[in-house]
Amino acid sequence: MENNHSLPGFDWPKCSTHYQNWLFSSVEKLKSVQTETYTIAAEKLKEKHPEVKIPSLDDELWIIKYYSHQLSRFLTTNNLKNSVKETSLTFFNRFYLKCSVIEYDPRIIMFTCITLATKLEDMWKSVYVDKLLASVQDLDISQVFDMECIVCDALNFNLLVLHTSDSIYTIVQMLVEYLKESLDLDDSLMGEHLKIIINIYKQAENNCINAHESPEFLFIYTPTQIALANIMYYIKPNLSSILSIDLFILKKLLNDDDRFLTPLLSKLNSIIDSYEDFLKFRNDFNSQENRDKARDILDTYLSIYELQ
Repeated sequence: MENNHSLPGFDWPKCSTHYQNWLFSSVEKLKSVQTETYTIAAEKLKEKHPEVKIPSLDDELWIIKYYSHQLSRFLTTNNLKNSVKETSLTFFNRFYLKCSVIEYDPRIIMFTCITLATKLEDMWKSVYVDKLLASVQDLDISQVFDMECIVCDALNFNLLVLHTSDSIYTIVQMLVEYLKESLDLDDSLMGEHLKIIINIYKQAENNCINAHESPEFLFIYTPTQIALANIMYYIKPNLSSILSIDLFILKKLLNDDDRFLTPLLSKLNSIIDSYEDFLKFRNDFNSQENRDKARDILDTYLSIYELQ
């Protein structure tokens, strides 16, 4: 897959399946794949059942984000660790990049992604899936497990997920080092700023998990770019009086190579702008209007599932 993620110091290993197979060079290329997946499934269904009403592509993309958000809420409510959250959301969005909601019910797939993530992130010993899913009304847990092979196959067994949390940890460490060096702070003086830095760390982590609900973040930007953008988002209002984010990036992350500073800052600001727009969209999901919209779209899909 062609990509343009070539800024030094901000890419995970280029040999990984995450990088090679799941990053696109533009939103247009992502939309092209989404359209192709939907069109193939819609045409197959139309051939077999010409009378059936098929949801639009816009409805399909909307319902994927809606259930991605519901998945995120379930993960947060049940206090699963961040790596499980990111892996579950990544698998869910990867699956619906390759398969259509016309073919597979997201109300099952979202929980299959959780069962796979708990195994891959080594939480299977501490998370009892039967108990975890027991509270979900009308859920057939056997269906959830039956879908594991189908999900893995759709992902071409690309089960590696590179997490933003690793990048956040490393960048925050660099930030602490930079503050000590640039302000000549000892450990006792540095303690005054640690509460702010810890708060930035936590807020950036939460934002990064939210970003995993959206294909426009997952498949366009590397985990490190998403992490750095969210740290930058909170540094500006909290540490701008003592820290120049531009100088921090230049010195600690670009090794004083200013050729890449402007394009990198442009990309980071683009991520921040897109995230703010996404938050407005996301915050409306729980409105009565959108719950009604989700029910109406899902009813159309349910009539399709009855034919399969």
